[in-house]
Amino acid sequence: MNSKILIFAAAASVLAACSHRSNPGVSDVASSASQPQVQPPMTVPPHAVQLPGQETGGEAIVLKASAFKMSGDYANNVAVTLDDSGNLVYFPAVSDIRAGSKPTSIGDGWWLNRQGLGPNSVFTKWTFEEYMALPATPSPAEIKSAIIKGAEVTEFRQLPVPAAQANVMEPANLLHLLEE
Repeated sequence: MNSKILIFAAAASVLAACSHRSNPGVSDVASSASQPQVQPPMTVPPHAVQLPGQETGGEAIVLKASAFKMSGDYANNVAVTLDDSGNLVYFPAVSDIRAGSKPTSIGDGWWLNRQGLGPNSVFTKWTFEEYMALPATPSPAEIKSAIIKGAEVTEFRQLPVPAAQANVMEPANLLHLLEE
């Protein structure tokens, strides 16, 4: 029995020596009602990361702007993308669509892509406003049935500027980039 008490006393003294308190001089009364210490956020200076095979800075990971033409006036309609077999490979969640997702006319039938379209994109019956108001993202079957027959991207080109930069450029300057 005495050996159990000695072991308990030894363990208690070791635990007491390993106090969680980091501020010396804090009274027991204050520490009993103490709150966890919150460390200030650590600031890490930014640095460039070069990807394997990458020749320059971060350009390889910057989303480039793109422009497209379409078979009709579908600029206010939400687009989805099909693969070559007609399978749905991209569709936005309702929360992905915002007023800023609408394409911007840059002239000569070209539109600045602001939704994530590709060469195999097609347009649905939903306007941006209607899609944003849906209570949930439609199922793939509902989306496929909402595709407007013949409403498709007819030309698609990458632009040599980042998407964020293209969003603030003058349409005439974007159109000029397409002519180069």
